[in-house]
Amino acid sequence: MDVLVNFLIKCLPCFPSLQNPTVSVNGVRFRIVRLLGQGGFSYVYLVYPTNNPSLMYAMKKISCPYGSHDATFANAMREVNCYNRFAAANSPFVVKSVDAAIISDPSGAKTFYILLPYFEKSLQDVINYNILNNIAMDEKELIQIFIGVLRGVRVLHKYKNSGSAESGESLGENDAETMLLADADEDGSPMGGTELQELCPYAHRDLKPANVMLSAEGLPVLVDFGSCQRARVSVKSRQQALTLTDFALEHCTLPHRAPELLDVATNAEITEATDIWSLGCVLYACCFGFSPFEKMELDQGANLNLAISRGQYEIPEDRKGYSVELMEVIKLCLNVDPLQRPDIDQILDTCLQLAPN
Repeated sequence: MDVLVNFLIKCLPCFPSLQNPTVSVNGVRFRIVRLLGQGGFSYVYLVYPTNNPSLMYAMKKISCPYGSHDATFANAMREVNCYNRFAAANSPFVVKSVDAAIISDPSGAKTFYILLPYFEKSLQDVINYNILNNIAMDEKELIQIFIGVLRGVRVLHKYKNSGSAESGESLGENDAETMLLADADEDGSPMGGTELQELCPYAHRDLKPANVMLSAEGLPVLVDFGSCQRARVSVKSRQQALTLTDFALEHCTLPHRAPELLDVATNAEITEATDIWSLGCVLYACCFGFSPFEKMELDQGANLNLAISRGQYEIPEDRKGYSVELMEVIKLCLNVDPLQRPDIDQILDTCLQLAPN
């Protein structure tokens, strides 16, 4: 179906009489303008409501061919739950979903539609522009953007759950469809309630410049919670270690992946420190155009996995005018030992001290 939609969209210039296809979400019909991106079982389209063509949104479609009985459904459900969960923080640095729905097919297949704000460019687009034009981002501007990214990540790392305990990572089919649009956590507790708040950190697990969009006001906005999960995992068995390794292989982009996720060890303690590593990669990329380990691969032919596992990277001799203090932030994040990495508040405090008054 998506192949047909994409074909029709591409053919429209040749057949002006054809209308762009439409999709209905919770009674509102949207017209598809073009494909923005795709990966795995998901497609992201630029759409607008047929009754208000001036409003543009990003519509994420996730196909679950085996219904609620496969990992795709659980991953999609977890993603939708994350949008609902972090909306309570009302942070301008974390994307908020506009609407969502699950559509069931007679065959048993299910399709998620997630309506999101549309942003015209990402931090990766800015980096690409700088590379093509051989220019560097101003350090003051870069620090302000990075502070915004840190504030967004802090919402995840400092999330507090209502109630005394959380249940499973994903909802069952019945609960999923009835609670999809509710501001509820996975244990059914209303978000933002008055019960005892317990720290329950989440990690994004796929922080990279392409997942930081820039709003019309120039604020960085953290997007794509398809890889987001509870941050702290105590690995008790080899099977659990392999499962987490496979998850990282599928959901965590390699050049920004923390070394402890490359080949998860039995008895490992995985935490939100994985995001701190990725933040170091993001900051490096903003300065020099590539992840530090991509740059080692490009410049020296280094093996990417090996370079990451050893923390093998270099700060270029030509720092493009960036301060030693900013380079130290990168070094703090890119410590191979997750226990030696600073937490999000420490990095934020350090960057606030570097920010212009």
